[in-house]
Amino acid sequence: MDTRNGQMWQVQWGTESKSRFETTLSDISLVNKDEEKNGRFFLYPTTNIYNFILIDQIDGRAWQVQWGNKEDRAVIRIY
Repeated sequence: MDTRNGQMWQVQWGTESKSRFETTLSDISLVNKDEEKNGRFFLYPTTNIYNFILIDQIDGRAWQVQWGNKEDRAVIRIY
């Protein structure tokens, strides 16, 4: 994860090379370039291993981040 702008990638490791991959969860910056700051975004785990809460620690905005198979991946703003 890029803590400056909220962009995220999923990395999965496995014992076989075919089960290892990296894929994009969100390649959209959540702030303007001039608002980027190291540590601005933080991922908080939940009790569900596939879901995290992404928080913008400056303005308090939040997103549900879900990783997994292609059809299950999502980054959804929480209002």
